[in-house]
Amino acid sequence: MWRIDFVGQNGDDPANARLHSPSTIDIHLSNMFWKNLSIGKKLFIAILTTSGIIILFLAALVATSMQAGFSQYILEAELDRFEPLRITLEQMHDPANPGWPQFQNNRRGLNQLIRQSLPRPGPPAGLPADNNRRRPPPDPLQLGQRITLLDASGVRIAGAPLGDRRTSRRAILQTDNSDANEIVGYLSIAMPRNAVGGSSQIFLADQLRALAMAVALALAVSAIAAYFLSRQFVGPVNTLKDGAKRLASGEYDLRLDKTSNDEFGDLVDQFNALAMQLEVAEKAERQWVSDTSHELQTPLAVLRAEIEALQDGVRNPDDKTLATLHQSVLRISALVQDISQLSFAREGKFGSNFSSENLSEILSQSVQNAKTILNDAGLTVDARISPDVIIECDHLRIGQLIDNILANAARYTSSPGTVRIVLSKQSDRARIVIEDSNSPPPASAMPHLFDRFYRAEASRARAHGGSGLGLSICKAIVDAHGGNIHAGLSSLGGLAISIELPLKQTAKLQESSDDA
Repeated sequence: MWRIDFVGQNGDDPANARLHSPSTIDIHLSNMFWKNLSIGKKLFIAILTTSGIIILFLAALVATSMQAGFSQYILEAELDRFEPLRITLEQMHDPANPGWPQFQNNRRGLNQLIRQSLPRPGPPAGLPADNNRRRPPPDPLQLGQRITLLDASGVRIAGAPLGDRRTSRRAILQTDNSDANEIVGYLSIAMPRNAVGGSSQIFLADQLRALAMAVALALAVSAIAAYFLSRQFVGPVNTLKDGAKRLASGEYDLRLDKTSNDEFGDLVDQFNALAMQLEVAEKAERQWVSDTSHELQTPLAVLRAEIEALQDGVRNPDDKTLATLHQSVLRISALVQDISQLSFAREGKFGSNFSSENLSEILSQSVQNAKTILNDAGLTVDARISPDVIIECDHLRIGQLIDNILANAARYTSSPGTVRIVLSKQSDRARIVIEDSNSPPPASAMPHLFDRFYRAEASRARAHGGSGLGLSICKAIVDAHGGNIHAGLSSLGGLAISIELPLKQTAKLQESSDDA
């Protein structure tokens, strides 16, 4: 039976007909069924199926081995009963005419000898012999079809053909004194073509029945073990799934309990670390929005007040009023620009135009540009710049970094004072130290100087026109260049900003070769 599907936009395009065989349909349905199962059911089915296959295979192997071994045991036991026949054949063997020629082509003669060697059953104990009692069938054990006489090479002399039946045999030895260990033939017995009933077969059936019960018990135990093992696996997965849902809904303070030290425990640790990072990021985001709105509120309030005063006629549009408006606009513009730059840093866009640059020249140019502003503020410039310090950097960003720090020194250092700039090489790093002579921030403020919108003295910072983002931008630039920046107290009595940036690899190799 076949099924044809028409696949098209309208569902009836014969050109897109697909022919599916029943086997393809069954496979498709099986795949859909397996995909729709939960991971716990998949684990249960997989473990139970694997255990069942192993148990059934071992049971079949044991049953086959048991049946074969028991059959061989029965044959050996039967041969023990025919030990008198084997001894008789040894005595009848004639070395002059080997191979028992009297039995060749005389099957009846061997059968008579077999019957004569069997013990005759007597009357039950305590009862007289009854000669008129019915005799048993002439060959109830099918011995005429099972016993065979073989020569020393295993070729049949007399008796039934063995075929492919299971057999067991005993050696017939030479009885004269010439060589007592010489084998002259074999007495072989085969399994009957049809199973013979009796206690032996009942015993074998009992053993197989017990084996079947053991298999059923093993399968039941495997099913129970598979169930609990799948529950053991699925429990942590469900916990993590529920935790992920709660985390996606914004519950960032969620922490999962670690119940094991295995891979699931490691996954719980990673989940908790992720939740902690999301919580920190969410708090920082809220703080960022709050700080930004707060910083914009002051200049906007000034603008609004001045404009309303002009509208009401309280103020005249003179130079002083216009200068105040212009100053507020400039402050808003600077703040928006700083926020935009920090946004670039968050998106990883800082330092995207790297090239090999001479840091000594960049620093010298920045100091030269800022010298007029520093001198006008009553500050002396002390520059100690090592030549030819080569780094891989974004020229504009590094210049912005130096300008921000020098502008910060000019803004907050009291006059008269000194600003010292030192550039040196230390191992595989270029080190810049910019320090001033007085008005240091308090020691408690040092760890927070690079935080956004942080000011050690808020009123004074706003009076100097600072947005509170200058050092945050400096840190973002240094981080983008793989360096580090640190604030501390200067030996001159003020603030010291130290910056370390990695030297260019080729420059370091050149220095190593020069030293050698």
